[in-house]
Amino acid sequence: MPTYAGHRYYILFIDDYTRYTSVWVLPDKKSKTCTSAYQSFRARVDSMGYEAKRFRCDNGRGEYGNKTFRQVLTARGTTYKLCPPYAHQKNGVAERMIQTFTEKARSMMIDSQAPLVYWGEPVNTAVYLHQRSPNEGLKKRDNCDGYQAPYPTPYEMLQAFGKPTHDNDGNEISYKAPLYHLRRISSCASRLIPTPPRHGKFSTRSKPCMMVGYVHNSTTLCRIWDPAF
Repeated sequence: MPTYAGHRYYILFIDDYTRYTSVWVLPDKKSKTCTSAYQSFRARVDSMGYEAKRFRCDNGRGEYGNKTFRQVLTARGTTYKLCPPYAHQKNGVAERMIQTFTEKARSMMIDSQAPLVYWGEPVNTAVYLHQRSPNEGLKKRDNCDGYQAPYPTPYEMLQAFGKPTHDNDGNEISYKAPLYHLRRISSCASRLIPTPPRHGKFSTRSKPCMMVGYVHNSTTLCRIWDPAF
């Protein structure tokens, strides 16, 4: 079912080192749409001062196996790596993430009892919470090749990459994500009614709504659903 905005699919971009995941909800899976989503992701990566060395995906020809997308990668010196046909386990990190986020989003939809057309909101929320939660993939690396992940969450891994761990006084620098603003999806939230639509001095100044998600990296803003719309 399409979302309220007409979106039918979602696409994930995962940093293999930090397991930091970004999501885009898309209206279709055409090559132009997926390429545009990747360019938006790449612009965000550039703003953080990082470089994408390699792009790995499954053997989907429609989304990525096209000349335009490969030109975008080549222009930035990014290697394009495909998984063998019928071997999705070679792209196991992404496949597992898709399953995990779908299950989390389904659970939040059932718990909130929100209309199905709003499924894009819990998907974004699932990714938002994943970035700030301890990741099992980072822990398992301790038993592979001697590498030990310095931080337990993707958010900390991304924020601390290439940065000092201690200040000039020898105090440890914390890169933890703030969690005080987290609320249960479907919690009651009030929407302020602007001055023009109000009716008299004693009319209602706010309207009860449902909290359905978060705004990217913000602790003061959230996304709400007004049942009247």
